[in-house]
Amino acid sequence: MFETAESFQKKIYVKKRKTKQSLIEVIVQYVEEHNIDYEAISPFVSGKLKADLREEYEQLHFLPKTRKFPDIFGNARGNKRKVSGY
Repeated sequence: MFETAESFQKKIYVKKRKTKQSLIEVIVQYVEEHNIDYEAISPFVSGKLKADLREEYEQLHFLPKTRKFPDIFGNARGNKRKVSGY
């Protein structure tokens, strides 16, 4: 199966990329294929995977949208905004 949250998440993202399915579909399929209880994977759903799942659920209107703060310090890709006058 998997030993850590990182190895579980890696398997999920690799399968998502190969099958082009949603994270929700990939996790459900993985759990059913490996005969695992859904509760057993809950400790392994954290960090980026948890945030990405929440975003999918929000897009499907299964969860209310959360407020997102504007990114005033640049984006996640490492682009830095220059501050004028300094």
